[in-house]
Amino acid sequence: MSELPYPPPEIVASQRRRAGFFSILMIILFGGLVLRLVYINTVMADRLCHIANTQYDSCARIPARRGSILDVRGRVLASSHMRHSVFADPGIIERPDLVAVELAPILEMAAGEIENAIRSSSAPRFCWLKRRVDDAQAEAVEDLNIRGVGMRCEFQRCWSMGTTAAHVLGFTGADGRGLEGLERVHNNYLAGTDGRRSILRDARRRPIGMGSDAIVNPTDGGHLVLTLDSVLQQMVEERLRRQIESFGAESGVAIVMSPVTGDVLAMASEPTFEPAKYREYKEDCLRNRAITDPVEPGSTFKPFIAAGALEGGYIDLREKIDCHNGLHYFGSRRMHDTKPHGLMDLRDIIVYSSNIGMGIIGTRMGNEALHQVVTRLGYGSPTQIGLPGESSGIVLPVSRWTSYSATSVPMGQELAVTPMQLATAFCAVVNGGYLVRPRVVRSMLTADYEVVESYEDPEIIRRVLRSSVARYMTEEVMPGVVERGGKELDVGEFTLCGKTGTAQVPYSPESGKRGYEPGAYLSSFIGAAPVDNPEIVVLVMIRKPEASRGHYGRYVAGPVVRDVVRAALHYLQIPSDHRVAQTN
Repeated sequence: MSELPYPPPEIVASQRRRAGFFSILMIILFGGLVLRLVYINTVMADRLCHIANTQYDSCARIPARRGSILDVRGRVLASSHMRHSVFADPGIIERPDLVAVELAPILEMAAGEIENAIRSSSAPRFCWLKRRVDDAQAEAVEDLNIRGVGMRCEFQRCWSMGTTAAHVLGFTGADGRGLEGLERVHNNYLAGTDGRRSILRDARRRPIGMGSDAIVNPTDGGHLVLTLDSVLQQMVEERLRRQIESFGAESGVAIVMSPVTGDVLAMASEPTFEPAKYREYKEDCLRNRAITDPVEPGSTFKPFIAAGALEGGYIDLREKIDCHNGLHYFGSRRMHDTKPHGLMDLRDIIVYSSNIGMGIIGTRMGNEALHQVVTRLGYGSPTQIGLPGESSGIVLPVSRWTSYSATSVPMGQELAVTPMQLATAFCAVVNGGYLVRPRVVRSMLTADYEVVESYEDPEIIRRVLRSSVARYMTEEVMPGVVERGGKELDVGEFTLCGKTGTAQVPYSPESGKRGYEPGAYLSSFIGAAPVDNPEIVVLVMIRKPEASRGHYGRYVAGPVVRDVVRAALHYLQIPSDHRVAQTN
């Protein structure tokens, strides 16, 4: 029997080396797998568990109800109501074209629009089809029972009085966040805190039960009570709108305030908008001109400088000032009055709105004293009324004033003020000399209508005039303006005091031009009544009325103030003052 041949030694060695290599490789691979398992079960454990949880455990948001905004008498101005929103899950919709055809007539959308929303969704498992549909649409979608189409509950913001107080209330975006007005300023308070519901889902993302965290209930938002009275607000808006249309004007502002508390009873700006449809309006309509647009006040500014001159002792009540028959030179500057007058006391200078008389008073005071009066009355600083976008106005540092300033500022030139600043400063003149911070929020309530904060007492910033000076301007000087104004300013059973203004409108900065637009005016009147104990201050400014229809403040703005004062005092049940009773 022959012996079996053995492989050569070199082949055996090669086979042993190969076997050793594969053994080592297997050990390395096995060791790598062990290390990987250790890594997965330690370092990656939390992350992988989270991924797994999200596949079968998801959270659905439970929206909180946004708080309401009420007027001073509890009337609802803004509130939130539950609505259904329709969504789709593109990941499980096999035929978006067929789904779109079924939904289009119900959602009142084009089928192509719905199909495109499903196919082009940036999220693979979710896209909105239509948000906040009405109850009939929601029921019809539910009856279709389309796999991959569902509904979620959301709150829809409603402004029940349309355009009423739109600039004060503001508006919210599609996500319910406040974007302008009080909706923006108090967004966090109104919004509340959303809750959540934990839901278990199967591998195909279908709900099969409650998750581990169950339900966290939402906390509804708080409510705001305003100082505005919606009845007065609507009346003011309507009267202002009619006057703007009558004179073919560009825009207008009206403010009604309590001079004692600083409460804003009405604030109107035209043109206006509907908060629920704010996207359909030009940006110009969304601006609250009462606080955002500084203007040269013109002659309505004269009583403030006159009061400051009395306060500082620059003029005496019995003094007569020579107004040079309507034409006078201050250095190289020529100044004239609309009508010639000779000697006049302070009352007549204001009543006849003498530029020359005010120029003489201004030169006596000098730039430093004038600047102190202006800034002490709050001009050049925001009133801090609590609304977004408020302008500080334009009051240059006294170092930038020139030799012309002493005669320009007393006429309401070389500076710009917001209507809100003007009304606030006028309140200080007629309330005895106190500068009071204006406000539009009266109180803040919880979701259950319990008072959290209440602002009953006025916030006095500082005293700006002695009571004797304030009383003289209110009871002796400014009633004469109304008496001279005739029927346009006659309030009947109430005595009104105030000041008219007809200011030229400067070119806009965008035009690149300097000076004033020809034929462009700002017609103004600011007044308070009843004179013995002023309850309201009313300011009306109408911008760029057609010159052919009239442009003087007495004729354009005056009748609006007259009508608002009369209607407001009757509505507030204010008795007529004794001055009128004595004359009757």
